[in-house]
Amino acid sequence: MTTWTFILPKYIIGSLKLSPVIYPWDIIGHDKQLLALEKEISMDKLSHAYLFHGPKDTGKFTVASVLAKILLCPNNLCHQCRDCQLIKSGSHPDLILFKDNGESIKIDDVRALIHKTNLTSQGGIRIVLIEDLERMPLEAQNSFLKTLEEPPGKTVFIMTSTQIKKIVPTILSRVRQQSFSLVEDETMRKELSLRFKDHSDFEEVLQMAQGRPGLAIKLLSEPSSLSSYKNIYNQIDIMLKSNDLAGKFSYVESLEADKDQLELFFDVFCQIIRKSTYDFVVRGESLLSPRYDLKGITHLFEHLLKTRYLI
Repeated sequence: MTTWTFILPKYIIGSLKLSPVIYPWDIIGHDKQLLALEKEISMDKLSHAYLFHGPKDTGKFTVASVLAKILLCPNNLCHQCRDCQLIKSGSHPDLILFKDNGESIKIDDVRALIHKTNLTSQGGIRIVLIEDLERMPLEAQNSFLKTLEEPPGKTVFIMTSTQIKKIVPTILSRVRQQSFSLVEDETMRKELSLRFKDHSDFEEVLQMAQGRPGLAIKLLSEPSSLSSYKNIYNQIDIMLKSNDLAGKFSYVESLEADKDQLELFFDVFCQIIRKSTYDFVVRGESLLSPRYDLKGITHLFEHLLKTRYLI
């Protein structure tokens, strides 16, 4: 793994015992990860490639995006300069963005990326920002690997992943990894209450989000998303309590035609099982405990993850 020394803007650094308040991250939780990144910036020890991995909606891509902005802005992400305005409009010439649009990143996309990174940047540093790297099929990953093995000068790859097992080990060995975990409830409550303290569903949403700030913000900000989430929760609750096997299959089949609803179903079901596991360990009972013991809940979760992975 290559470590580059860049000629970066002058950052205001008081000491090496940094607190993640130097830059305007606007992130809920993940102080350890932000501290590590700020220290690397202050010491000019940036890696040529980062991979932020962990559960969905925990803030990985937000951190990746802010890091990209910090490195491209000459004023520590001021939101006012030309670079910041170009980033905001999506037209910065030194920012190559692969946002997750539900499509795979094909080998032709990788070849085009390689061509762009070999061109001279306009501002002295180029950032490649890739959301959900696992969207690259194996062939595309192998092609991308060559760029990581022989990285273009003054280019930083900042990538995220929610399914790190889909990324080939050779890529993982050439990036600096940061693991993002679920955020503690108290941290979520403290930060989100500043924005949504009067929301009638605040506590219920915190339970639904289970440590994922991105999901909590979405549910608190978008009534339609909250309604869909509640509906799926209720349907799964009915399924778990029902003995109607045909009805269960019929409901799941009805989701197959809608990819978004099917993904939401898996997402909610996984969260219910995680919470049931926690409740069973802590209190000895859970939503699933009338039918499943702890071993059964664990097996159910494993099968659900395998099914989701295959789909």
